[in-house]
Amino acid sequence: MRPIVVQTPSRLRRHALARDGVVTITEALEFGMTKSGVHRRVDSGLWTPQSRGVYTLADHPVTARTRARLAVAEVGRGAALSGLGAAWWHGIVDDPPKKLTVTAPRSRHAKSVDGVRIRYRKLEDAETVTRDDLLVTSLPLSVLEASVEKDSTVLDAALLLRRVSIEQLRTAAKRRRRRADAPGIASLIAGVEEGARSEAERLAVDLLRQGGVEGFVSNHPVEGYFVDVAFPEQMLAVEIDGMAYHRDAETFQRDRRRRNDLIAQGWTVLNFTWADLRERPGYVVDRVRQALAA
Repeated sequence: MRPIVVQTPSRLRRHALARDGVVTITEALEFGMTKSGVHRRVDSGLWTPQSRGVYTLADHPVTARTRARLAVAEVGRGAALSGLGAAWWHGIVDDPPKKLTVTAPRSRHAKSVDGVRIRYRKLEDAETVTRDDLLVTSLPLSVLEASVEKDSTVLDAALLLRRVSIEQLRTAAKRRRRRADAPGIASLIAGVEEGARSEAERLAVDLLRQGGVEGFVSNHPVEGYFVDVAFPEQMLAVEIDGMAYHRDAETFQRDRRRRNDLIAQGWTVLNFTWADLRERPGYVVDRVRQALAA
């Protein structure tokens, strides 16, 4: 008698391959398998158990995408990939974080999962989306949470790529009011709102004063321009680029002409971004001091 060859049913295998090698017992049953059939494939080494009811195809490499799917599956029903991991899944950042964040319903209290930060809170329907058959937070919310988790370069990249609009970000931020991350998200929104450049200029002035740097004036007129923060005696111009200032090509070109004209008139020009001011204030003050000492 020929030995029975255990294989993954072709339809189920295609299903698992389309999901980065991950298959759950629920999916297996939906494809007509039995629980004993699942156990046979595990015993034969065809499937590798990852957590209760969650498996990977043994011949499929465990990639970063596989790990993301496993993280969501292990947390359980209703869980969604969120934060920096979600921004990566959406294609906003190039690399996944070392530790993934998964948001789960308040009613679900899963056991801890290695390499996964579990956040318990209710997500509204508008705050989640299924992308590549994985539940993740919506793009605007993912961008905001990832920017709080990492830094505002994530938000800047999303705006530069035109993947989100300021209005979408405002709407997503309103839904996060009275949440723990609300202050950080509000700060991010302030960086892209109309008039943010003026706020950035005020922040730059505050940083310089706190750093003991003197001798500057704000909005100093120079040959038809107004320099954001100027040191007239040293002919040093500090220019502030509001977050995502470069999403507007015309504005970008105008700012480059402005910079070139100032340099041609003998000014040294330092450009800083909103992210520099908010997240690297020491760097800003040090660069200004170095330029003044040169």
